Amino acid sequence: MSRHARLGRHGVLALLMLSLMGCAGSVGPVETPPPPPTTTTTSPPTASPTSSPGDDEPRVLIECFYPDGSEVATFTRLEEAWASTNYVRIDHCEARAAEPDEFELSDEEAEVASVAEADLPGEDATELFLLTLAACVRLTPEGDRGMASRPTSILEAALVLCPEAPHAGLIETELGTRG
Repeated sequence: MSRHARLGRHGVLALLMLSLMGCAGSVGPVETPPPPPTTTTTSPPTASPTSSPGDDEPRVLIECFYPDGSEVATFTRLEEAWASTNYVRIDHCEARAAEPDEFELSDEEAEVASVAEADLPGEDATELFLLTLAACVRLTPEGDRGMASRPTSILEAALVLCPEAPHAGLIETELGTRG
């Protein structure tokens, strides 16, 4: 059999296959299923620890620093710090009340402070909350201000306050090594 005859036979087979596939796909009109109904669920708004309800002024300021001590930036919200282009270069942070005389802990913040107090009895609840808030931004694994040097209760409180922190998994691992 010549080469052209073989190609012709294969070509006919290919055409037959394509036409059968085309026929199988066009059995009837194609209907697209309607989109699933949309449901809107409303959940109660959760206040960020760094925001005041109905107020544009920040409640806290979170100053973050490079390893050499120079300032990276001052943030007013955790999400803002986590989204920073310099996030991975942050060595440590310090949180303070924007208006110290007017700063009062919410019930949720007081709960976070009570978790943090386990290893630091007698410390001021506001200071414990602010230490925890600073730990929520970023903790390096090593170093003088790193995760390994933090009290267990601060790490536990950080998981309560900010379980969605980028380094939450590292905190969990650190806590797991402590027993």
